Amino acid sequence: MARRPVTSHPKLVHTRSDLRSPEARRALAGVDVLWHLGFQLWRQRGGLEPEDANLAGTRNVVADLPGRIVLASSAAVYGAWPDNPLPLDETAPPRPNPECTYASQKLEAERICADAAPTAALRICAVLGPHADPLVRKASRALRRVVPAARGRRQAVQFAHEDDVVAALHRAATSGVEGTYNVATADWLSEDEVAAVSGGRVVRLPFPLLVRGSEVAARLRLLDFGADRAIFLNGPLALAPGRALEDFAWKAERGSADVLASFLG
Repeated sequence: MARRPVTSHPKLVHTRSDLRSPEARRALAGVDVLWHLGFQLWRQRGGLEPEDANLAGTRNVVADLPGRIVLASSAAVYGAWPDNPLPLDETAPPRPNPECTYASQKLEAERICADAAPTAALRICAVLGPHADPLVRKASRALRRVVPAARGRRQAVQFAHEDDVVAALHRAATSGVEGTYNVATADWLSEDEVAAVSGGRVVRLPFPLLVRGSEVAARLRLLDFGADRAIFLNGPLALAPGRALEDFAWKAERGSADVLASFLG
């Protein structure tokens, strides 16, 4: 895939490096604000988890104690559980699903960053837009055909537009806030509402079958994800973004249904 041209500016220095490398550490030494967005989302071939890249990389880039850190964390740290309230605010305890090590790594990254410098950890819902991750794009467009759901489980999902998320990351830094913040739309969608937007058909299956079947399919390379993502059908996972509005005047300009419809359109 061709790389997009990189913006040039006299005060801008570009470094391309593994986050675990000495080059990355040197490039980030002494920065006033570190936006830490680098994280490996997907398991590698063979089912290997990217723990070293994610956690060792995080420890390396914060090692020279930046003035402040804005971390792109994830809604996944709360976990998808049948007893989740709707919506979840920042007082809810993090309960990552054991099947999703990505979520556990994000929660550990929050701790690493907070120990290194004043940190605003933004727990971000699913993000869609022109620059969406290719596998996220592929999975989202599959909703045009089928919207999977687990029997006996409520669903609640949110989709934020990438421009809204960028605005949140910027405002969190310039406002000087510290702590955890939910970054999500004010609305959320059930599986039936997702289907109404996407035009797909809701297919409800027993939850254990969804989890085990997706893991087998992933190992056979029939699916791009396994139990680590199917586990999010276990219960509702929608966040309350009120604290971000109160503390640094951020709110999503577009709702979940609008973001999903635009993306699929």
